[in-house]
Amino acid sequence: MELKDQPQLRLLEQTTVAQAYPLFFVNYAVQRGFAAEQILEHSGLTLAQLQVPNSRIAAAQHGIVVMNLLALFQSEHIAIDMGLQSSLTKAGMIGFGLMSCASLREAIDLGIRFLPTKVPFYTIDTSEDERTFVCHIREAMPLEPVRKFAIENFVIEVWRLFESLFNPMGSTREASGIELWFDWPEPPYYASYASSLPKCRFNAAGNQIRIPAKWLDLPLPTANATTAQMVIQQCEQELIALGLGDNLSGRVKNLLICRNGHYPQLEEMAETLHMSIRTLKRKLHNEGRNFTDLLGEVIQRDACHLLESTKLNVDEIAQRVGYQDRANFTRAFKKLTGKTPSEYREWVTTPSKNDQPNLAHPHRGAS
Repeated sequence: MELKDQPQLRLLEQTTVAQAYPLFFVNYAVQRGFAAEQILEHSGLTLAQLQVPNSRIAAAQHGIVVMNLLALFQSEHIAIDMGLQSSLTKAGMIGFGLMSCASLREAIDLGIRFLPTKVPFYTIDTSEDERTFVCHIREAMPLEPVRKFAIENFVIEVWRLFESLFNPMGSTREASGIELWFDWPEPPYYASYASSLPKCRFNAAGNQIRIPAKWLDLPLPTANATTAQMVIQQCEQELIALGLGDNLSGRVKNLLICRNGHYPQLEEMAETLHMSIRTLKRKLHNEGRNFTDLLGEVIQRDACHLLESTKLNVDEIAQRVGYQDRANFTRAFKKLTGKTPSEYREWVTTPSKNDQPNLAHPHRGAS
């Protein structure tokens, strides 16, 4: 993977990926007549290295494997093909933990929490209303020149994991009501896979997995509270070993989920994280953050999602994100985005988006 931007290159060299992912790519190519050496060319990796369980490689090396794969197959359609072969066992310990969760909601929370231990390229945040739960897939680092392949493969892989949990009886995909959204035009190869996928929407506002809310809290048939807790403890240890366990602000944002117009407050968050309020504030301060800033960013993010993807009026959206007064909501939203909620909705539904506010990195500040 060629990158002229040295900070980006250093990031890819310093970040690591679980070996199971490049190994899966190598095995996929070998099964179709290519040699492992062709997939690993210029990566500095050997097949023997990838076959060591629970080992890790540099993200830059994984990028080279993907580039080689695309060069050999001469088509990005393999992103879908490989994604469809995803399984809970490929996810390793996390897959075992997902199976052990009490509900799909709990499984999603676990998956988001420990995603960095597997692939560092993405972050997932969520929003929901009474009908739909949305997982928003975002890039945690530069993915060009393989962005479309990487996101397409990841979204389909995550969907397959979710489907295996909430749809164990294999009912028709149309009946499941799930949708996959992609922010690029429909590719020519999509038609060949349409019958194997849920409903897909292209040229969407973002990359999303949209799940009917009715699935979220149904009990999973493989639930086991003891096993789930064991997995959580092991994954927490892995986060710490990888130097990711101290990213407390990221964990807090992942846990700031609005339910019934209420976000967890500082006291609730401290209890969830099993630490005192004083400790939580101190650790966030050490990261240059504070709870009020993080909550404000999440409220902005969720409000934008609701304005983009629902027909709820501004009063209803204000209540969904914890505001009882529309005027206060409008004032806070404009301060953060430069637009009123109504202006933002009008802007996001029109073809021209040249003046888009930078919502990927919200301004810090309380709402």
